[in-house]
Amino acid sequence: MKTYQLRLFQGHAIIEDDNNIILVDTGAPTTIHHTESLRFNGDQYHCSTTYAGLTIQSISDLLGTQITTLLGADILAKYHIILDYRNNKAMFSHQEIEFAGTEVSISRFMGIPIVEFSIDNFPVKLFLDTGAKLSYLSETITRNYETTGMDRDFYPGVGQFETECFMIPTQLYDVNFNVTFGNLPDILQTTLMVGGTDGIMGFDFFNNFPVYLDLAGGTLKYTP
Repeated sequence: MKTYQLRLFQGHAIIEDDNNIILVDTGAPTTIHHTESLRFNGDQYHCSTTYAGLTIQSISDLLGTQITTLLGADILAKYHIILDYRNNKAMFSHQEIEFAGTEVSISRFMGIPIVEFSIDNFPVKLFLDTGAKLSYLSETITRNYETTGMDRDFYPGVGQFETECFMIPTQLYDVNFNVTFGNLPDILQTTLMVGGTDGIMGFDFFNNFPVYLDLAGGTLKYTP
């Protein structure tokens, strides 16, 4: 097991390894690196230098900070991972890591994890995305809540956009927490429908709980 110092840049989880600056992004199906060979956590991987027309430099420009690597679900699924935003730590291991917490089943679409949350006792399936500073729901849900103002975000393939935001109480089994949800552009909302999901859960979930992820095994654990 290797422990990394976790840096949060505007809600995005970033670690450094072997001179690489790595955005940990469970919401991306494919890893992108500035070369075709990536050494991470002592392992060697072949990866792409572009995805959907994006390069590491264009992603860095959208982020507002320089990275060398977007570590996507294809490589993340090879590890057991603990993300502890409050203590600025990330742990990666090929073996199971001891972690006491509530266990939840996850499914995947194109490798991206999906977790079922509840809003007003109504189940919603959300992509779990460490690369998202905001969370997202369709307008049919958010229109029932008062707006908290506008925010700016970006999404690969779409670029930067503005969205109206809403603070919405959200439940995951035995815990309640508040989440800032926005509305995605129409083209991304269509992608959610294809994946059979209602939205995206981003920064607010990970900022509330230490989280254990085993994408290949279909499990998530969190500590209230």
